[in-house]
Amino acid sequence: MIKMIEVLGLEKRFILHNQGGAVIDVFEKLNFKVEKGQCVALFGRSGSGKSTLLRSLYANYKPVSGAVNIRHDNEMIDITRATPRLVVEIRKHTMGYVSQFLRVIPRVSTFDIVASAHREVYGDESGATLRAKELLERLNIPQRLWSLAPATFSGGEQQRVNIARGFAVKYPILLLDEPTASLDAANRMVVVELIEEAKKEGTAVVGIFHDDEVREAVSNKIVEMGAA
Repeated sequence: MIKMIEVLGLEKRFILHNQGGAVIDVFEKLNFKVEKGQCVALFGRSGSGKSTLLRSLYANYKPVSGAVNIRHDNEMIDITRATPRLVVEIRKHTMGYVSQFLRVIPRVSTFDIVASAHREVYGDESGATLRAKELLERLNIPQRLWSLAPATFSGGEQQRVNIARGFAVKYPILLLDEPTASLDAANRMVVVELIEEAKKEGTAVVGIFHDDEVREAVSNKIVEMGAA
């Protein structure tokens, strides 16, 4: 199997300078790998470091020590030591991220939020239109909302737009932070289908899934956080 992510001896702690330099150890000596077409689920109690780990994989957080090797252009690159320019390149072409919250430019329409994600990577206007239409329909976003900015949408609708944007590009690696948390059963199953399709196409997925049914349906392996 082709290794897409390799985490080696990863450690992360936060120093609270505004609270007398208090130290919070999040995780230490973390080791795991994710192969092509595999989904690894992060599992553990609230506060065990699951979201912090995802942000470390995406280079939003810098670890204290260890490495996060990402396969980019068929080469393993330690993203914790990559230049900002290379991190941007990896995020554009190799590694997507679906967070818990939709953060977008105000007044941009729902359709363009999804289509632009595809367009910016592939430069294909017709492909971007088709992909956005497909995902918004599958995720049950009513067509009457496509021309509107999602600021006034319900939490579940916003999260479905967020998921559509994340899946608009067929990334080799995809990070998912509780993608089904605000969704009803029908839309949770749509997300399961999207993850399974991505895996079949070779995407390596790392995700946090608080819904037991979703986690059992999509994961090939579980990394337990805060077990010590």
